[in-house]
Amino acid sequence: MDLLQSFSVIQLANALALSSLLTILASGLALIFGLRDVMNFAHGALYMLGAYLGFAVAAKFNFWVALAVVPFLLAGLGVVFEYAVLRPLQKRAHMDVALITFGIALILGHVVNTTWGTSPLSVAMPPALAGAVDLFGQPYPAYRLFLILVGFGTCVLLAAWLKWTKSGMHVRAVSQLPMVARMMGVNTDRLSLFVVCLGTGFSGLAGVLAGPYLSVDPSMGANILISCLIVVVVGGLGSIGGAIVASVVYGFIQVIGSIVSPLMAVMTPYLLLFFVLLWRPQGFGRGRVA
Repeated sequence: MDLLQSFSVIQLANALALSSLLTILASGLALIFGLRDVMNFAHGALYMLGAYLGFAVAAKFNFWVALAVVPFLLAGLGVVFEYAVLRPLQKRAHMDVALITFGIALILGHVVNTTWGTSPLSVAMPPALAGAVDLFGQPYPAYRLFLILVGFGTCVLLAAWLKWTKSGMHVRAVSQLPMVARMMGVNTDRLSLFVVCLGTGFSGLAGVLAGPYLSVDPSMGANILISCLIVVVVGGLGSIGGAIVASVVYGFIQVIGSIVSPLMAVMTPYLLLFFVLLWRPQGFGRGRVA
């Protein structure tokens, strides 16, 4: 019984570690969609770029400098993304903008391949988090616990900002009723710039955090983008709370499925997506109908 309990706790922690990474990424994607009504297919490529920039900065300085600097670098790219893509194309069809973001993802992938090559790279864990801690009698990597704390802590702060601050209230208002929010005097252009920078900054944060947890390679962006899209749709388009719940569910499906049946881990998220679109298109949260 003790072995079974320890095994369950370890798997629970593994599921939360994966969920925390997905939560950061999905929250950034949901923020941009909620305010801009754009499905950003470049989000996975920005996450990949964040991981490679984290590798480069950590190699020159250390992991903590990378964790502090890279999200701001990606937020700077968010400024370019807002002014060069979203605003000039805001009156174009949704499919046009989605295809352009997909093209940006291809360009970023080519830049990464040219700069760092195609071989997987590894990021050393910071010495303070390189060991293991006792988790209910079982050793567990300290870095994964750090990842869980940072991931869910970031999303708790994001949820608190959206719920209890004036700017967060404006974000929720524009996401639900953009025309009414503009009539009430909300500066949607300034708010959009901030939210896009926040969303791209989140992709950079997730990329740096993923470096010591996963291998850094050119396919990591495309792989996690599919997972993020599933999470965002299942959680509810534009819903931050729904994205958090869906990320946790997805993490448990992947970890438990990898133990019980690899086929289950692959198929169950798509089956969940199918049932949500069929019977609850607004998702887990109060998102827009997908």
